[in-house]
Amino acid sequence: MRTQSSARLAVLVSATFVVTGCAAADGADGATAPPLQLRIVTSSEPGPCTAAALTADGPGTACGLDGTTTYDLAESLGVVTPISVTRDGQGAAQTIGVEFGEADASTLSEVTGDATDEQLALLLNGEVLTAATVLAPITNGAFSFGFGNAADADRVAALLGASSTS
Repeated sequence: MRTQSSARLAVLVSATFVVTGCAAADGADGATAPPLQLRIVTSSEPGPCTAAALTADGPGTACGLDGTTTYDLAESLGVVTPISVTRDGQGAAQTIGVEFGEADASTLSEVTGDATDEQLALLLNGEVLTAATVLAPITNGAFSFGFGNAADADRVAALLGASSTS
């Protein structure tokens, strides 16, 4: 069963992210956000999750960051590291934008091109940061996360190294 929580990426879309809000990690000064592993979700189950952080590259089980969903995941499809993370909390919009360098943008484009109509998980430290259905390949090296509330957006922004205020 596939589930969605307010902290999950609303949609992986191929659209240029307008850099607004607070810059978090900027490749120009040498700082980078933590790496994100890409994996296809083979199934998910709501309820408390007690799986250990997924550290192997092969198929396995991982918890969502909030511990309320258990994900069965295929093998790792690669790792990408954002060069820029921005937090925009203007009005009702609660978003985080991530941008990737050329090599990671190419990996992201290839993985999302092969995963259209599949649920793709982004793992941070062996836990599922977000999992959403890929609607189209991400070919521009950037996307944004949508959140249902500021607290969830702030938590993920902090994990990715973004400022939690705009």
